[in-house]
Amino acid sequence: MFRITLLTVIVTVITISCTSAQTGSADSQYDARYYVAVRDFVSFAIRNERGAYTPFILEDSVSAGHGSEFLAGCLNDTATFTPDERQQIRAWASHPPFRVWTTELVPDARLIQKDTIVSIFSNRHRDGWAYFYSHVGQSFNTFGCPLFLRNYTWCIFYAGSHCGWLCGGGRLALYKKDGDNWVFVKDWGSWVS
Repeated sequence: MFRITLLTVIVTVITISCTSAQTGSADSQYDARYYVAVRDFVSFAIRNERGAYTPFILEDSVSAGHGSEFLAGCLNDTATFTPDERQQIRAWASHPPFRVWTTELVPDARLIQKDTIVSIFSNRHRDGWAYFYSHVGQSFNTFGCPLFLRNYTWCIFYAGSHCGWLCGGGRLALYKKDGDNWVFVKDWGSWVS
């Protein structure tokens, strides 16, 4: 079992390194441990977000969530974060480690290109959701780039889901590692439609 896990980690790191070198999408300050943690955390997030919809469809571009509004709440949270951690959050928000999700990072998801989503919901289709339901699936999701703090025991993460004109939601939240699981701690804003 250990050999299979080690081999999976090595293949993931090599694939991500090659992909990053080709696209210039990853920041060199992040090491292999970061990408392994991303893969682990996102598997958890998919299990939590999947709900009744299968397969799990993820837009391939990394989402900024609701941008400055949620981020401001996070950065102003002096009761939770130290000044150094808030500086790390600022740096992460302005320079995420990657900008596109790959199948190596989210093997449990079916990726859909952002251009496809934009096209479906443009003026090209009379009713974007009707077209989406008949040609793609029942919903799609957007994920931000995870930020790990305190030796990979805390994670700040944005997740959004979209399932209709008035169906969806998202939030920027903090999770804490508890054994092999991640537990929701708090959020700095959420939206529901």
